[in-house]
Amino acid sequence: MSFRTPSTTQQRQTLLDLERTKERLALNTTRLASGKRITRPGDDPAAAALVLDFQNSIQANGQFIKQADSALSFLMSSEDVVTGSLNAVTRLRELAQQAANSTNGAAGRAALAQEVDSIRSNLLALANTKDQGKYLFAGTQTQTLPFAIPVPPNTPPYGPGNGAITYSGDSGDINLDVTSNTAVTTNLPGDKVFFGSGGVGSSTDLFTVVTQLHDALLANSTTGIQTAMTDLKGIFDNLNQIQDDLGGRQAGLLDLKDTLSGFNLTLQGLQDTQEGTDYVQSATELSSDQTIQTATLSALAKINKTNLFDYLG
Repeated sequence: MSFRTPSTTQQRQTLLDLERTKERLALNTTRLASGKRITRPGDDPAAAALVLDFQNSIQANGQFIKQADSALSFLMSSEDVVTGSLNAVTRLRELAQQAANSTNGAAGRAALAQEVDSIRSNLLALANTKDQGKYLFAGTQTQTLPFAIPVPPNTPPYGPGNGAITYSGDSGDINLDVTSNTAVTTNLPGDKVFFGSGGVGSSTDLFTVVTQLHDALLANSTTGIQTAMTDLKGIFDNLNQIQDDLGGRQAGLLDLKDTLSGFNLTLQGLQDTQEGTDYVQSATELSSDQTIQTATLSALAKINKTNLFDYLG
């Protein structure tokens, strides 16, 4: 008759199997609690690499959306200024038309000149508008006051002899990346907006034409008033084109934001598919491993009780 005692190798293997079962239990418990199938790269290296790619793309698109929001802020503020300038020019044209009426004498035209004076001051303030601490119409010189009147101290800031309004900005564009290969121009140089194609001192220079209208009203000059009316029409058309340009840029950015947001939703869905827990599978595996663990522990308990003396009378 032969006797067998528990094999050390068998016992070691059983303990290893038990350890693996415990690891699977811990993994599925974590998956069920977190909702994520991949909690570390080793769980599924190929899927983990895909998830990382999805995350990087979502993060990059999110940054581009923030850039687009920043660009929209500047463009909307610029459009507000252009709209205010259009309203001012519309009022100037009304005043010029009123002044051109033959029933208006020198006194009436001088009174209209006061409102023109006020409008010019408002236009100068609009041209020097800031957004987020930057001058909107200074080109790339965003910390430089773009427009100023070179008047001596203690002199009225408006009127003949005080000099033309000067521009201290530049004609540079500020471009902001809104995708990996697309940039949008977020500014409009002030000389383009307020001096027009003819440049400073020309018939397209808004400030010069307003000054000329003011002087013509004070001088009771019908010819000067008519000339200003004609020039204001061209300036109005230029500002309208600029407003359309700004509106087009904003529409493009809004479309881009929608596209990027849509991409991110798709990428997030793909990431969730790769990363998300299959609850039915994990729950089934958890239950199975719990049963295996119980059975293994029971078997170990019986093995540890068996020795040579159990077979001796």
